[in-house]
Amino acid sequence: MIKDKFIMKIQKENENIEKYSKKSNLISMARFIVFIGIIATTYVMIKIDYKAIYAVIDFILTVIFIGLIIYHNVIKDRLNFSQEIININNEYLDRINGNWIDFNDIGEEFINKEHKYSFDLDIVGKKSLFQFINIANTWNGRRKLAKTLLESKYNKDEIYLRQEAIKELGSKLDFCQELEYLGRKHKEELQNPESLMEYTKNNEEVMKSQKIKKILHFLPIFVIPLSIGILVFKVKEVYSLIPLLILLQYLLWVIGFSKLNRILVPVGKFKSNLETYLDILKLLEKEKFESKKLKDLKEILFNKDYSSILGIEELDRITEKINLRYNNALIYFLFNGLFLWDYECAYLLENWKKKYGVEVEKWIEVIGEIEALSSLSVFIQIEEDISFPTIDNSKLKIKADSLGHPLINSDIRILNDIEMDNNIFIITGSNMSGKTTFLRTLGINLVLAYSGGPVYADKMSCPIVSIYTSMRVTDDLKNGISTFYAELLRIKDIINEAKENKNMIFLIDEIFRGTNSIDRILGAKNVLANLNKLEVIGAITTHDLELCVLDKYNRIKNYHFSEEYKDNKIHFDYKIRLGRSTSTNAKYLMKLVGIEIIDD
Repeated sequence: MIKDKFIMKIQKENENIEKYSKKSNLISMARFIVFIGIIATTYVMIKIDYKAIYAVIDFILTVIFIGLIIYHNVIKDRLNFSQEIININNEYLDRINGNWIDFNDIGEEFINKEHKYSFDLDIVGKKSLFQFINIANTWNGRRKLAKTLLESKYNKDEIYLRQEAIKELGSKLDFCQELEYLGRKHKEELQNPESLMEYTKNNEEVMKSQKIKKILHFLPIFVIPLSIGILVFKVKEVYSLIPLLILLQYLLWVIGFSKLNRILVPVGKFKSNLETYLDILKLLEKEKFESKKLKDLKEILFNKDYSSILGIEELDRITEKINLRYNNALIYFLFNGLFLWDYECAYLLENWKKKYGVEVEKWIEVIGEIEALSSLSVFIQIEEDISFPTIDNSKLKIKADSLGHPLINSDIRILNDIEMDNNIFIITGSNMSGKTTFLRTLGINLVLAYSGGPVYADKMSCPIVSIYTSMRVTDDLKNGISTFYAELLRIKDIINEAKENKNMIFLIDEIFRGTNSIDRILGAKNVLANLNKLEVIGAITTHDLELCVLDKYNRIKNYHFSEEYKDNKIHFDYKIRLGRSTSTNAKYLMKLVGIEIIDD
């Protein structure tokens, strides 16, 4: 059973928590005993009898105490890892059980109701594809995944490379879960790295004059030894020189403070990002990949000229120095008077930028790309009824066997076959019979296909086409736009795109529902005639059986969903069938909710 691997991992980590909790308790006790020992030997040395042996014992106990603190932190990290891995595996089970709609990250910032298909197909937002599969935690990883689902522009060869990579990641559950864990450790503190990227690209320097830069660099090297010498050798005649030199350095610091802050503060705030990047890079360095896509991405991180780990480690050390201002304000103030600390940090940063600056953006993008690919591999872990589609651009034909909707739980998911061979489908049927879900099923699987991900079908082939939808059209009272007019604008966009791009598919739900039946039928007939003339493919759903006469055009076909009535109840099978609908169910639904039928 597909759940078993997650249940077993949870059991294993629960055993680890029990084991490491016992260790943690033992170490706590040992720390307490050693601490008492340190106090006792120190007391004996000071109050009773100083002997060298006590000093040695005190030293050894102190070393042991420090070692126990370090080891205790290691155990705490291991406990945290086990707990987070349990949480991650529970989330995989939630995906299988249908409880994923409570996941916090819905990709809210990517929601755009004007997008050509996102809002209608539930790509981002609440109860969306993004919410379902996302295991990316860095800003770039989440953005990469959203962009892949919303703006996929991969060609056939790139899609196949991505498929190969996603298949491989699908076989590396432990790797993907550790990658997710490392991203989650500091997720709340992770920042948008754009300002860091901007810094690596600009040429701003604290001091453009190399002479002044050298003076500022060497001044503390001159001042500190000179001051120490004056004090050690008690040269009283020049005692007053020491505060003057320190004051001079403070003055230089104050003069450059504004510019230094403008450079250092934006970089310093990326401490959590850098720690996360480092953890992920170390994980990637030890992981072996077979697929070309993943090998190429890894090569960018660890080529012979630049090591991303060395570059990020160096930047991490610099940000540690920069963030002294937040860690200890007094020491920060003293260090600037003694060492011109901020200037030194700025010079270290400039040297780092010259060495690694042009590479950093590529490194962060690669980390995000691997997170996004790992998110798409989630389907492989939780589903058996998936496959990777064939991309065939030779004709406008979409063919799928047992196509299902990925966001519908597997135990209630209905599968349908589809063959759209340079066709336009008119889909009729009763209320709640499955028409809209069918459109969304087709659309969301095409989105997955173009991302390089698996589709919910036994087999699927399709060309690369632009997807345009018109489903959740609403009025806009603020701008005085009615539902009907809003839909007209949406369909106008679809027709305009069709004029420019024959490689597109349109999916229109309940066409022109916002107007009267005469206008609706007239409008729908003309829209379909136009789209048919433009030779694009697509599907519409409608309750207007009058539109079915349009099958007089060779490219237009009628399909329908139906239901049966048994024991005064409606039963749907949600299966698409060739031909027009022959039934309605309005009065049965009215009875079902308790509305009396007076005029039949």
